[in-house]
Amino acid sequence: MTKFKFVAVLAIPFLLTIQTYPALSVEISGGTEEDQAQLLQISKDWVDAYTTGDLDALMNLMHEDALLMPHNQATTRGYEAVRTYFQSRIGNPNVTMTDDLQEIRINGNWAIIRGAFSFEIAPGEPDGKPFVHNGRYLLIYEKDDGAWKLLRDMDNLNPVAAPG
Repeated sequence: MTKFKFVAVLAIPFLLTIQTYPALSVEISGGTEEDQAQLLQISKDWVDAYTTGDLDALMNLMHEDALLMPHNQATTRGYEAVRTYFQSRIGNPNVTMTDDLQEIRINGNWAIIRGAFSFEIAPGEPDGKPFVHNGRYLLIYEKDDGAWKLLRDMDNLNPVAAPG
């Protein structure tokens, strides 16, 4: 085996791993390893529930006193209002969502999560262009009875959803 083939055999699986598991670049501080793992899983579960339209799974991640502060929209307060907000927004097969989870900071029963996102909505016409919405988010989770629940969710527009 030549040196090049040997390097390629080792490098390609490594590079694929980096692209497949972006959570490797997440800055995580504080909390226990269990808390860190739970919050990483919750972030994945949130995106899965949103993209598949599983409203019950999404709401299972929400705190009873959840508050949403989406860009250029009114604040949504309380569990039932949050449920109504998401009911018509999730599970659209024409929407592709990407999440760039960047940071998790845990302090006792509180956690702050920061990242960037992108939504791409497929065009209605074959010759149309997709609508792309890039933004950043800041989330506050509270641990109550051993479960992390999303308490506050704020996002804003970002022309380029880049790490940082």
